Amino acid sequence: MTLSDESNYTLSYPNHSLYQNLLEVASKIPERIAVVDGKKSYSYNDIITDSNKLAFFLYNSGIEKEDTVAILLNNSYNFIISLFACFQVGAKVTLLNPRLSEKDISSNFIDSDAIALITQSELKEKFATAIKNHAFNIKIITNSYVSNESKENDYVLIDSILQKNDYYTEDQSNSKSIALLLYTGGTTGLPKAVMLSHYNLLANSIQFNSALDKIEREPEKSVVLGILPFYHSFGLMACVFSPLFKGSKIVVLPKFDPKKVWETIIKEKVTELYAVPTMYVALTLEKIPSKNLSLKICVSGGAPLPIELGEKFYKLTGVKICEGYGLTECSPVTHLNPPDSPKLGSIGIPLPDTKAKIIDPETEQNIVIEGEIGELVIKGPQVMMGYYKKGIESIKTFTSDGWLRTGDLASIDDEGFFFIVDRLKEVIISGGLKIYPREVEELVFKIPGVAYTALIGILDEYYGEVGKLYVVTKEGYNITKEQIIEFLKNKVATYKIPKEIEFVDSLPLSGPGKIAKRELEKLNNS
Repeated sequence: MTLSDESNYTLSYPNHSLYQNLLEVASKIPERIAVVDGKKSYSYNDIITDSNKLAFFLYNSGIEKEDTVAILLNNSYNFIISLFACFQVGAKVTLLNPRLSEKDISSNFIDSDAIALITQSELKEKFATAIKNHAFNIKIITNSYVSNESKENDYVLIDSILQKNDYYTEDQSNSKSIALLLYTGGTTGLPKAVMLSHYNLLANSIQFNSALDKIEREPEKSVVLGILPFYHSFGLMACVFSPLFKGSKIVVLPKFDPKKVWETIIKEKVTELYAVPTMYVALTLEKIPSKNLSLKICVSGGAPLPIELGEKFYKLTGVKICEGYGLTECSPVTHLNPPDSPKLGSIGIPLPDTKAKIIDPETEQNIVIEGEIGELVIKGPQVMMGYYKKGIESIKTFTSDGWLRTGDLASIDDEGFFFIVDRLKEVIISGGLKIYPREVEELVFKIPGVAYTALIGILDEYYGEVGKLYVVTKEGYNITKEQIIEFLKNKVATYKIPKEIEFVDSLPLSGPGKIAKRELEKLNNS
């Protein structure tokens, strides 16, 4: 973004750090409960106090501005205070996915230049070898269990830090500082660290809250379920930054269990639920303990939401799911359906101060014809600074006139609602004809008994590529390949009907719950 764009903004974005913004919120509501983690509750003042204590330890251990701290944690209160403590001392933070292989985690340690690690002993198998191969100045562990090996590796218990009365109250970050290095496959599939500034993230939280405020949200009564992984950009924005800066309460769940989710929603009177489609599928399959739900806002992101799923969830709960859209390179949210009138099948409209348009991916020329498909490109205050240590790739991700290329194919209707057709790189070219996987997946999902589905392209000597469909069925259903093919006849062109269909017990998922199609492609095209 150029400075000239700021004069056209409709919202006000503070020119300070994320920590400073939290400090201002906490100063107004110090005793309000901010986080519920298990049996413990923490106030906004507790977050500031504990962040100050941890920041004191980091600062006195030699962590300086521009250093990188790696956080490898499941959802927890300690995750939140670790994040803001790092911001205080001016450090960049790289958030690591515990579901990654040890090799990938070790690679991210090295690529991000991490010199400190904050983790938990339950994830030991994910970092044990990496610890031996990568030198850290500091290693903090966030639970009370410390093995002999942990002592030998100089781990420091976070509890021992928080029991002291040493505080660091300064803030070494500013709005232009790099706050996060978040790894993503981006548009090329190769892991890269997206550089997001404090300004990017704070702006996106303000944009996101502004869009959701179309439904009345009283901060003192707003309860957000923190079930999305905090290490992922969607979970971090929807379940940490936005609620904290709104003055809401976050109820933390470390892992997804549909029964536990429904029980927590009822017990804690949760008003806002943010999840990915695979989670909503599991929730609709689970018996809801009560029809008297406190839910007011349900948002889906991270992957396309099948229309059938949205309709089913509404029938079960009386709450409409608002599908949104974003990517890590945009902090991540760029689009959201109006919560008071969502349009199923659409990702909604751009957030305030977000510009979005459709271009021809080859010529970069604007596409203005209603319904025509092209690549979605974005401009806004939430757009990344670039990829860490990858200048050329950063440049290639933008058009010649400065729009971020998303790599997603989309269209716009006459009301200005955007529709994602598919990933540019997931379009199947069969005999010169294009097959958009989402179109086929949406149809197959309508078949009673289908729980999950994924269509990928596989190599074919004659057509170049053909479609292969993976299907996971619900318990008690027996669906055949012939039934699926018969169902698709007369609904799609013949060339779009999958040439292969395989029934599986489960599909590989990425950290945030997306179906990992690249893993399926590797199995078929290796």
